[in-house]
Amino acid sequence: MGRLRAWEDEEETPAAAPQSLFDAVTAQEDDAPPRQGAPLWIVTFADMVTLLLAFFLLILSFSDLNESRFQEASGSLQKSLGREQSQAPVQAPSPETQLVGGPTEQKLPLPEQLAKDLGTLQKALSLDLAGQKVRLREDAGRLLIELPERSSGLLPQELIDLYARIAEAQAQVETPVEVREGGGASDDRGVELARQIRALRDVLSKEIEQGDAQVERDGERIVIRMAVQGSFYPGSADLSPESLPMLRKIGEAIGKTGGRVTVEGHTDAIPLTGHQRYRSNWDLSGARASSVADYLTGYAGVPRERVVVRGMADTRPVAANDTRDGRAKNRRIEVLVDAWGG
Repeated sequence: MGRLRAWEDEEETPAAAPQSLFDAVTAQEDDAPPRQGAPLWIVTFADMVTLLLAFFLLILSFSDLNESRFQEASGSLQKSLGREQSQAPVQAPSPETQLVGGPTEQKLPLPEQLAKDLGTLQKALSLDLAGQKVRLREDAGRLLIELPERSSGLLPQELIDLYARIAEAQAQVETPVEVREGGGASDDRGVELARQIRALRDVLSKEIEQGDAQVERDGERIVIRMAVQGSFYPGSADLSPESLPMLRKIGEAIGKTGGRVTVEGHTDAIPLTGHQRYRSNWDLSGARASSVADYLTGYAGVPRERVVVRGMADTRPVAANDTRDGRAKNRRIEVLVDAWGG
């Protein structure tokens, strides 16, 4: 009877239901103490926000800020918020908007290609711009090179060389380039040229009175003509001591100008034969011109980079070669000073 009762009691006690994996995990979480601090997902979120911020800052660094549009947007925003718009600061014009070789005037900024080509021409023609041979400016979307007006229809060698330099520079740019003579500076250059001629004649007044030198104008150049007789030893390119004071005066006078100095040697038409040192009049004329150039650059203060030497032989006579006086006039040294550099 006792066994039957015990069996019935065991039969009435319900069996424990098996636990699932979710219940086991939940029970462990309920028993665990609460976590302190931020949740775990905040770390991943913070990393993502930091990467996005770095990405947008990188994009901003690659972009260009349009200052005018920024000022307009800022002004509109301030006006909508009821604040008075502050007056925009006055900024100086860019050097690219200024005239080269003339008065400065405020203009709109030049287009990028036009400004780039303007700088290229300024660099290529820097010596001509510094010597006031040309004026360079922007005109209606093109580049305008202005030259002084010629006094005659002939092209002197200096102007031919200038046109060659302009053509070489023009090939380096994409913007249309126009070359115009009579750019409005010829009057000023004419006054400067007359002043330089008067100054040279005053300096060489004694030599001019004695017939050893002449100062004349040839278009836009000053021609200083020296007689060979008395300046060189016969049949030689060695300067005589008597010619050195005159050369020093010439060098000091033309050293104050900024143009090119061309030293030309000339002879008469009598062929040079039997000479041990010079084979022809070409050699003799070139050697005499070199001697003068060496003295002007070495002792009279004329910069070497401004001097050009030419031996002309008997190709440009100033008198007939059939008389003694004519041949004496043809044997000469000419110092050509480019007056555009004044």
